Amino acid sequence: MIKNIWQQWRRSILFLAALTYSLVLAGHFMAVILDRPYVGIYTVQENNQIKVRSVAPFSWAESADIRAGDRIVSVDGRRAGDNRNISNFGMVGQAKQITVARENSVYSLQIDNGTSEWALLFYLIIPLAFFTACFVAVLFLYLRKESSPVVRILIALLITVSPVLFEMSANARHDSWSLRLTSVAIVFTLIFLVHFLRNYFSVCGCLLVSNWLLVCLYLCGSLIVINSCFFTSREVSAYYQQELVFSVFVFGLLCIQLTRLYYQIRASEYGRIIHLLMAGFFLALFPFIALYALPNMFVGTSLVPVEWTTPWMIMLPVTLCYIVLSSALIDMSFYIGQFGYYCALSFAITLLILISFLGLVQRHITESPADVARLGALCFILGLIIFYIKEYTDYYFSKYLHPKKKERQATLNQFLQKSKTEYTLRHVDLMLRRAVLSQLPVEEAVLFLVSPKGRLRQVNKNAPLLMRHMSVIAENDFDLKKSNSGFTALLKDDRSNKVVLVGKWMKPGRSLTLDENMWLETLVSYARVVIDNLYKTEGLMQAFHHLENNRKRIPHAMNRWLFSISEQERAHLSRDMHDTNIQDQLAIAREIDAAVKKIRHPETVRRLSYIRERMLDNAEEMRKMIREWYPADIFNGRWGSALDVLFQRVNLLADFHLETHVADIPRSLSKEVILCLYRAIQELLSNAVKHAQASRVRLHLVFEGGSCLLHYQDDGKGLGKTAIDPFFSTTGLTGLISRVEGLGGNVTFGTMEKTAEGLSVQIHLPVNDKMND
Repeated sequence: MIKNIWQQWRRSILFLAALTYSLVLAGHFMAVILDRPYVGIYTVQENNQIKVRSVAPFSWAESADIRAGDRIVSVDGRRAGDNRNISNFGMVGQAKQITVARENSVYSLQIDNGTSEWALLFYLIIPLAFFTACFVAVLFLYLRKESSPVVRILIALLITVSPVLFEMSANARHDSWSLRLTSVAIVFTLIFLVHFLRNYFSVCGCLLVSNWLLVCLYLCGSLIVINSCFFTSREVSAYYQQELVFSVFVFGLLCIQLTRLYYQIRASEYGRIIHLLMAGFFLALFPFIALYALPNMFVGTSLVPVEWTTPWMIMLPVTLCYIVLSSALIDMSFYIGQFGYYCALSFAITLLILISFLGLVQRHITESPADVARLGALCFILGLIIFYIKEYTDYYFSKYLHPKKKERQATLNQFLQKSKTEYTLRHVDLMLRRAVLSQLPVEEAVLFLVSPKGRLRQVNKNAPLLMRHMSVIAENDFDLKKSNSGFTALLKDDRSNKVVLVGKWMKPGRSLTLDENMWLETLVSYARVVIDNLYKTEGLMQAFHHLENNRKRIPHAMNRWLFSISEQERAHLSRDMHDTNIQDQLAIAREIDAAVKKIRHPETVRRLSYIRERMLDNAEEMRKMIREWYPADIFNGRWGSALDVLFQRVNLLADFHLETHVADIPRSLSKEVILCLYRAIQELLSNAVKHAQASRVRLHLVFEGGSCLLHYQDDGKGLGKTAIDPFFSTTGLTGLISRVEGLGGNVTFGTMEKTAEGLSVQIHLPVNDKMND
């Protein structure tokens, strides 16, 4: 208890410390951004002159109209060549005044923090939004699922990544904190991401990266951060060669491992999670990796400014938090699936609004294209929002908008449930009629059988006469056909006939509503499945009936399947008898015991005691029957114990001498073969007890190589000519033959060699590994 409390306190202290660290960094970087202007001038020396090589986008230099090729005369009153940042790093760092020459003109400019709206957006608003999103997500995760190891790693990841955009903005202003800590954010964000995904997918038994690889990532990342923070000069330059190489490597490793993992679990629910992850990672990291990191690593310059890649980074915390909190948030898969459809509708409505607007104000689109584009974007976004709100409100108020929807669904469920126990077309006709009449404005509905020649015959001969004059459309098209008098639906197209559902509208009639149409189409689809299964079941039963007349025509695989079903039914009946009949008998016996104690009449007590004894005898007989049907020792792997119980029971019941010799059974023997041998011995001994009239019975079971030989002999009256019939059965000697032949064995019947009397049975059964499989 004390240990758990200490762990909770330790986690809380670490959590508060990490949050404080994140808030302090964010506050410091915001102060730097608001206090220091981003000069954004990169220089080159030509002919002993310092010229502007390029101007950073959204910087003070861009707003001051400084251009590439301009000459820098002085910085803060000192010659440009003497400026340390220009001579060492080829850029103007922090300065308050700069003198620039262009052609024959010389300008002296004061450097202030009056940036443009775009600069404010990229350097302050977007980083603040990103930090706020991460901070809120961290608090939400901590309050909901703080104890989960996966969530703790995600919290560490979000705290590490939250100030990264502030760091990039402060980095451009040459802040010493950001110059050092940017390395921590770049390296450990990716390491924590790999660690988080490893823990997340380990729940489904998949290993994203091994333990040693994760340790190597932490070790390499720590060495890179230590080198960058303590052994690398970062006065002005914000170029992180080692960090960029490491980030590209980890990102590539993550993509490869996620792709490999996707092909392993794409059929499960985690496949959808990987879809979402890959989409989120692509949107968040691909612009930075492809447009900034890779070109910087190989070319030394980026394709686009790093600021242009920052807005997409907000997709990273959103995606990671969603996969952890998907149960507490909305189902994004549904909304993503509807997105394309709603976009098409919103786009069409936006076009209509724009055309109507331009027509009303009588203006051409070329006069104010920016205003028209803003209006179109606003209408499009509002349209999307309205469609999603409508989706939610329709679901929330569905019970008021569609009051009969629940009743219709219950009717469909009842039809499916009742169809499980109905095995004739006439019963299906009655169920369909009852369902249609209860939900639709239909006067009558029946099933018709249509012959290939077009002759009609009602499935239910007791159907009302008013349906006999209906026109039946029996085309090969499975679509629902409607007319002024009713509807027809083809349910089954068989060679012998077609099954058609026909309904007649009530008068005065009305058209079906959208919900009624959908309900009828669903019912027809269900009915097609039910009738198709009904025909297949009838065909299977007919085919089996033909095979039943001669068991030799039954394939061995079907033979084994039928006996497997027979064993399952025996087990089911045994459990039912034990849990119901026997328990009922014992309960009545206990009630008699309680009643006898209160009765003083001796004759009544004697009769109740006699009834009680008979009930207990019946319960014992049922237990014996259960042991015959379901030998539990066989299914629990105790073959020898099961045979001992069987031999003891036979010795108690029989008036002959039983001599047995059973060899040790190989451990590799399958349960199916063991059960077959047990049932064969059980049937032979049962036949000896009931019919053989023998004085001596011998039973020998031996195993030789890949087969076993069961030899039975008795000196009884032998078998009659009709004792074994050719029909299939799961019981008796006929069932014994079918069971053995189903496992690839054979049974030979004969008489005793010396006396030519009695019965001799030899069963040869292969028990090799292939047979066991």
